[in-house]
Amino acid sequence: MAAIGLVATSAVPAEAKSESKVLIYTGTTGYRHAGSIDGGIGPIQKALDQAGISSVREDCDGLGGAVGNCDHPDANPRVFTPENLAQYDAIFLFNSSSQWLGGGRPGPLWDEEQRAAIRGFVNAGGGIAANHNAVDMGAGVTTWDWWDGAADSAVGTLMTGHAASDLNNVATVRVEDRRHPSTRNLPKEFGFGDEHYNFARSVRGDAHVLATLDEETYEPGPNAMGEDHPISWCKQYDGGRIWVTGMGHFAESYTENGGNNNLVKHLTGGIGWAAGIGGGSKCTP
Repeated sequence: MAAIGLVATSAVPAEAKSESKVLIYTGTTGYRHAGSIDGGIGPIQKALDQAGISSVREDCDGLGGAVGNCDHPDANPRVFTPENLAQYDAIFLFNSSSQWLGGGRPGPLWDEEQRAAIRGFVNAGGGIAANHNAVDMGAGVTTWDWWDGAADSAVGTLMTGHAASDLNNVATVRVEDRRHPSTRNLPKEFGFGDEHYNFARSVRGDAHVLATLDEETYEPGPNAMGEDHPISWCKQYDGGRIWVTGMGHFAESYTENGGNNNLVKHLTGGIGWAAGIGGGSKCTP
């Protein structure tokens, strides 16, 4: 098996302990990355704890109103209220999804009241970090115009295709900003095998690009982006902070080296920045 990524010397950024608290949300009404969610939650929570960031995980799958479904009273209706979200500094959308029409699983993940609570959370200075499927909640379809699709949405684009789901399709990731908490402890460039996302547009100019993929080093699949292929970025948005990365399809990417690896470090720093800690880049375009 090809290397997933170069092993880092420390699992988390060397930041001072904080009092930050984040919500890790793995709800899915569309495609569910069960392997990466189940395999990644432990390493991510461990790394956050080591960084002094407490976390609470909330999970649900599908619609229908039954226990375990996202529209059950103990799931989204309880989690996504202004009162409940007020306890958190950031929300991490860990491979969350909203709809997958190709697979016969329509959304939406959140109803209008829950969406209003999320917007209010960001308006009040909260942050959202999101990875992989959460950057493409609708499998190439806009799920919520505030979140994804247009250049002025939180994500700022849509996924229009991806490379083959092959861990051995190793791309060179090039870090553009070494000051940001999510990238300052990563190598300047490293190999990473993933289901590499292609996007409808480059977010450069609308968001602060943190890392790009070099398409000359792997097979990008349909809708390749060419020379400018951002894969991780951040922005100040609607009163709060948004940090996103397309990385994180495979469980092995989280568990490599016992969780002490570049993906977990990248996510931990991004979540911390979304929560308002870590300093570094202000994430202006």
